[in-house]
Amino acid sequence: MPVRLPRWVYRDNRIYIMPSGRGFIFLSMVVVLILTAATYNNNLIFILAFFLFAVFVVTMLQTHYNLKGVRLYFVAAGENYAGEFVPFTFRFHQARARLKRDLKIRAYAKYFSTPKPVTETVNPEEAAKTARVEVLSHKRGVFPLPTVVLETFYPLGLFRAWKVFRFEGKVTVYPKPLDAPMLEPARQESGEDEQGRRGSPEGDFGELKNYLPGESYHQIAWKQYARTGQLYSKVHWGAERKHYQVPSRGGRDLEAELARMAGWIKTAMNEGASFEMQTPELTIATGAGPDHARRCLRALAAVAETA
Repeated sequence: MPVRLPRWVYRDNRIYIMPSGRGFIFLSMVVVLILTAATYNNNLIFILAFFLFAVFVVTMLQTHYNLKGVRLYFVAAGENYAGEFVPFTFRFHQARARLKRDLKIRAYAKYFSTPKPVTETVNPEEAAKTARVEVLSHKRGVFPLPTVVLETFYPLGLFRAWKVFRFEGKVTVYPKPLDAPMLEPARQESGEDEQGRRGSPEGDFGELKNYLPGESYHQIAWKQYARTGQLYSKVHWGAERKHYQVPSRGGRDLEAELARMAGWIKTAMNEGASFEMQTPELTIATGAGPDHARRCLRALAAVAETA
């Protein structure tokens, strides 16, 4: 884990280096060898000890060099529910093209952590390379971007060299959806096809459209995917169209209420229904689809916490 020192201690894009746990053990072994050689006046042990110390020093220089000239830039941050992984995209940049091995990226903040840091190797021909990091979120809300640490233990793991980056921007974490009984539809309409015939509850198959993240897997045209490798959603004509009103009922537990509303929104989106939503701070008009759901979930994430 990164050493948590005060903010003023670290400066962006400056290299810091310290022996790792393995490095301290290695150095302790060298000290023991030197003491043993001095006690028994054994020149061979002296030679071995000083050779290992030379390896220790050269490793320190190599670890520092492996991080020198590498800078990290923020590209984009995704959105997800609390308790799930939020994708972050970064871009490596080198002032001079060099081979940089085993570069690890981790992000940490009060409500974020990186259980599995991403390890990348930047080749000389890659002056700029993109890396994607999955960061675990622990709480809903709109937060500043977490502090990002670029580190390396290359080549022998005896030293840890790292850089600290603080980027400007915000990341949105939705409330974790709560499994709750679904609301009764405010209204339910049944469309008609061009011949005026009523459709089934699922409707008659009409056409295919590009799959959008968040849509129900039941709507995916799996046969088409098997043939083409592309994800498409099935559009039904004459299907029953539901409409929900997602209310804010208040209560003492604000977070539980927001989680319940997030669950209703997720269910309505999977059903392909339209819905409107009211929060303690604003009202969102009727809409449907993933974009409308994201707008509502962002509004829930931005609701101010109660004291």
